[in-house]
Amino acid sequence: MYVSKNLLPREATAPPRALHSLVASTSRPGVGGDLAARARGAAWLLVRADLCGDVPAAWLRERFPGRLIYALRTRASGGDADPSDPGRGGRLAEAAGAFDLVELEPQDLRPETLAAVPPPRRLVCWRGPGEGLRGLQDRLRWLTGAEAALYRLVVDAADVRDGLPPIELLHRARRSDLVAYADGEAGLWSRVASAALDAPMVFGTVEGDAAAEPGGPAVGRLVEDFGLPRVGPVRQLFGFAGDPAARSLSPRLHNAAYRASGLPALFLPFLVGEFDAFWSAIVASGALERLGLPLRGLTVAAPNKARSKAVAAVISPAARRSDSANLLAFRHGHWVADTTDPCGVLEPLARRGFAVAGRRAAVIGCGGSGRAIAAALSKAGARVVLANRGRARGEAASRLLGLPLVALKELSAAAVDILINATPVGRGGEPPPVDVGGLRPGCAVVDLVYAGDPTPLAERAGAAGALVIEGLEVLAVQAARQFTKMTGRPMPPGLAEGMLGLEHAPERNSRGVDRRHPILTPGA
Repeated sequence: MYVSKNLLPREATAPPRALHSLVASTSRPGVGGDLAARARGAAWLLVRADLCGDVPAAWLRERFPGRLIYALRTRASGGDADPSDPGRGGRLAEAAGAFDLVELEPQDLRPETLAAVPPPRRLVCWRGPGEGLRGLQDRLRWLTGAEAALYRLVVDAADVRDGLPPIELLHRARRSDLVAYADGEAGLWSRVASAALDAPMVFGTVEGDAAAEPGGPAVGRLVEDFGLPRVGPVRQLFGFAGDPAARSLSPRLHNAAYRASGLPALFLPFLVGEFDAFWSAIVASGALERLGLPLRGLTVAAPNKARSKAVAAVISPAARRSDSANLLAFRHGHWVADTTDPCGVLEPLARRGFAVAGRRAAVIGCGGSGRAIAAALSKAGARVVLANRGRARGEAASRLLGLPLVALKELSAAAVDILINATPVGRGGEPPPVDVGGLRPGCAVVDLVYAGDPTPLAERAGAAGALVIEGLEVLAVQAARQFTKMTGRPMPPGLAEGMLGLEHAPERNSRGVDRRHPILTPGA
């Protein structure tokens, strides 16, 4: 079998971490400015000729310093090319003379096309619905009947579980010329985990060119969130389990902390809407352990905080009291369920010398985070009321916690000293969930939402003279606590704050909410 010696960038060095070539796909190489900058971190550029036409390789090489892949993707492979086009073979043959690799689909593996595209130029590809491990093994055996530099199998992911068979295939095949993963947000974890199993390439998109690989991450995100192109050795997995998963900044913070601490670990985003099904297939089955990648911790987000407790042998008092766990850690041979939601609020308040005991507090939102925070504020001596848009959930939380419930429309900001927004309202720039016109100077407002700009709630509360704690600071505090609980080590001091632009957060005044957050700002 032919294995290309040129899959890695020329300047690559292997130890101490394996280098995996990043591939940036583009459907419009001439749009959006500096192509090399939009594909930063990538050693390869994959050009979707089915979408942008045949762009001269010489023109591309003037604008991109790496190697080039030509793709004329048909509709069966998620592209736009007509598979019956009589000119297809000629275009592939011409591309083989100018590009470093040419994508060949199963229908292209016939003598005349193989004669025109030599083995060192072949990237044999298959894309389709999940077939299970055995189906993928059969598919790979058939594809490898054609000699090639590289083989790529992509499963259309409808569920997070669809990512397991392709990485099982990588583990069992142990081929240096094989890339296999599931696509889309549900399959992102397998795309990244494939690097830990020595897949030679990881595919993403040019910045701002989502059409090039629908559901695929930009290569910049693969670099920033996961440390690619260098990954490994990886001996443990940690992850985020929630829906949606794409917005989470946890992979970026935790993976940076692993690198800084020298831990052989990788943090992955799992798109999980049905926690029981995910846990059964991915964790309890032992599938990841058989791959040599045992899962040792999860940060848990909606809608899974109540269900996640059921898998734990030990449940912390705070998680039990609020019927909510946002953390699962495998410690001393068993799973422990806990919640870090309270510390994300109480610690920033304490840093600023804001006493909670005796204060009137209102918590808006009776989901897992709201319940945990309300219970902790009450335990710390605050007089807490709950507010929620949906009456049924609010009443259930009120009964569980023994705290009064007020209708959201009747909640007066003037009547509280501490206002907590534990809802997603504000992420898209929506008005605050409650009128803050009556806020008194010196009260505290904590907004769990983080966005590219300060939320309307944060802006209006700051303008009213309130002490404002934004979602990014809440996230930084929780990430540090979660890191310690999952790994047994402290997160490097200041790492999360530095990455989030919060180095001086405790010293910010109540109106210090006018900056943009670079980590979340498009183009920053």
